[in-house]
Amino acid sequence: MFIILLLCCLIIGLISFGKNWPAAPTAAGSMVMALSIFVSGVWPYMSGQSVNSLSSRLLVLGTILIWLYLLASYLTSIRRSTFYRDHLADPMRRLAIGSWATGTSVLLINVYYAFGAGWINETVHIMAVLNVVLWLFYLWSVLNGWRQLAGQSYRGQLDGSVWLPATATQSIAWMIHEVFDLADGLWISRILIAIGMVLYLIGAWQLWRQYARRPRTKQTYGRWNATYVMVYGAPAIAAVTASATHAWSAEHITDAWWVILALLLLIEGREAIQAISRIRHTGWRTGIGRYHTAQWTRLFTLGMFYVLTWYTLPLLQEGSLSLLLHRGVLKAGGWLISILLLLELTFWLVALIRHSGQPLSESETPSSTGMRVRHH
Repeated sequence: MFIILLLCCLIIGLISFGKNWPAAPTAAGSMVMALSIFVSGVWPYMSGQSVNSLSSRLLVLGTILIWLYLLASYLTSIRRSTFYRDHLADPMRRLAIGSWATGTSVLLINVYYAFGAGWINETVHIMAVLNVVLWLFYLWSVLNGWRQLAGQSYRGQLDGSVWLPATATQSIAWMIHEVFDLADGLWISRILIAIGMVLYLIGAWQLWRQYARRPRTKQTYGRWNATYVMVYGAPAIAAVTASATHAWSAEHITDAWWVILALLLLIEGREAIQAISRIRHTGWRTGIGRYHTAQWTRLFTLGMFYVLTWYTLPLLQEGSLSLLLHRGVLKAGGWLISILLLLELTFWLVALIRHSGQPLSESETPSSTGMRVRHH
C-alpha cells in the first residue's frame, strides 16, 4: 500500500511537470543522508523524544518528501534520456550515486522504527531489497569507473567522493541488521564491513596516486569542497555499524572513536582555516553564506560521529576523562549540528526560491565534478 502511494505521488508529479521537473545534482542524495542521521541520532538524544514520537515521525515524513522529490528528479532524467550524461558519464558523478544508497538505507531504518507496523514493515523490507539492488549496481558502475580514474585519460579532480563506495557499503550492512531479523546475520555484517574497509583503502590510494602524480596548484579562495570530511565519516559509519551488529569488540570500537576524533579535528581544522581565508578575501556572503550541496555531506559525517559517541558512551567507566569528553561532545555537538542543519536548510530554500524555474548558477554549486548541478 505504501509503495503504491509513493508511486502514485511520483506519477502525478511526473505527469504534472513532465520533462520540466527541476534537475537535481547526483550528490543531492547527501541531503537525505544528513536529515536521516539527524532524525535517528541527534534529535532523540537532544529532545529526549523517542524514535516513534510524533515529532520524530513528522521529521521522518519531511525527509520522505525530500527523498520523493529527488527520486522524481532522477526518474525524469531517464525520461529526458539524460540519465547517463547527468549521473554516469563522469566517474566522479558516478561515485556520488553512493549518496542515494546511503541516504535510503538510513531513511528506511528511520521509517522502520518510527512507523513500526505490519504493512509498513513489509514495505520497508521490499524497499530495502531494492536498495541492495541499487547498491550492487552502484558497485558495478564504480568498478567500471575506476578503470577510467586509474588511466591517464581522466583529467578531472578527485575528491572525498572516492570514499562514498565504502560509506554506502557500511550503510547497507547497518540497514540489513536493523530491518531484517536474520538469525545468522553477524557473518553478513562482518563481510560487508570488511568490504567497506577495503573500499576505503582503495579510495585513499586513488587520492594519494593522483596527488603524487600531479603538480600542486594554488587553490582558489572561492572553492568550497566539503567532501574530504568522508575521511572520518566513512570510518564513523563503519564503527557505528560494527557497534550495532556487535561485529567488533567494545575495546575496538572505543579505540576507533579516538582515531576518528583525531581525523575529525584534523579535517575540520583545515576546513576552518580555509573558511577564514575565504571570508577574508571574498566576504561572509561569498565565503560561507551560499548553498552548496556538498555541505550536506559534512552534516552527515558530523551526525555519524555524534551517533558513534552515543553508542560508545555506555562502554566507558564512570568518572573517566573519556566519559567526560563523550558527554561534552553529545551536549555541545547536538546544538552545533542542529544550528548547521538549520543554516543549510535556509541556504537551500533561498537558493531554491532564487533559482525557481531555472538551473542554479555556478556560484551556488561547488566546483568539484561530483557535486555540480547540471546546467542546461
